[in-house]
Amino acid sequence: MKCGQVAVLLSLVAAALGCTYIPKLDQEDYCFADYAFEAEVKESRGLTNGIDYEYEIYIHTVYKGDIKEKLATDTVFGDGPMMSCGPQVLKVGITYVIYATERDGRVNLLSYRERDQMNDDDIKRMTQKYDCSCTIKFNYDKLFGVALAPELPPATEDECNVPDEWCSRNAYCQRNDEGQCTWGELGSCE
Repeated sequence: MKCGQVAVLLSLVAAALGCTYIPKLDQEDYCFADYAFEAEVKESRGLTNGIDYEYEIYIHTVYKGDIKEKLATDTVFGDGPMMSCGPQVLKVGITYVIYATERDGRVNLLSYRERDQMNDDDIKRMTQKYDCSCTIKFNYDKLFGVALAPELPPATEDECNVPDEWCSRNAYCQRNDEGQCTWGELGSCE
């Protein structure tokens, strides 16, 4: 009985921590995604099996992956209200820049932003600056206010240390001409 209670408690803690705020850059979602594309939502088919939202989309631009080959039916799925991190709700008639993963033969939303809320620098940063061969390192102790938090060790050739003052809106990590991953910013931080 005691083991069962501990297992339930640990499951609840894990689910709660799965959606806590952990800083990250748009680049990390882009690099994790199998696909990145711009698409208009043509139809919302609502919840399927009470678990996922199903959307019919029209793809305008592909930034990463061969999504048009994969999507014979132009359908993507988003998490429903029962998922621990909340629902992924897209509005019909709105164009989004979508990062998606393939799971169980379906294309699932990872993250998305309305295209109207993005500018040319956002698209340029995604298409020309994101380098998925670089690892981005945060000093989480400092970010979460740990007193006397130690500095991160110097970044290796394949890493960028996120500076103390950074903006998730305009930051990226990319290799320079010498092959060193370096921190950069493009666009405003608004």
